[in-house]
Amino acid sequence: MSGKNHTIEAALVAYIWRECLPKNECVDLDVNDNLFERGIVDSAGLISFISFVEQEFKLTIPDEDLLPQNFASIASIARYIRLHKEAVNAND
Repeated sequence: MSGKNHTIEAALVAYIWRECLPKNECVDLDVNDNLFERGIVDSAGLISFISFVEQEFKLTIPDEDLLPQNFASIASIARYIRLHKEAVNAND
């Protein structure tokens, strides 16, 4: 994984550790884990998480993109961010 790509996952993991997990909880977190099935993010937490992603990566996520395949795991979120940023850069 390149440094730039790794930075996306690292920022997402840092947010999850900071905002979604209890401070004393020891959790093995893989980038492919389903965040909803594992109980790490719930529907209320998703709103905050989406806000973080928009601010951190300077993008706007349209409602029609709020699909499970885009936001179920760290890997899927990072993939969505990369694709969205590539599309924006291609239009510039």
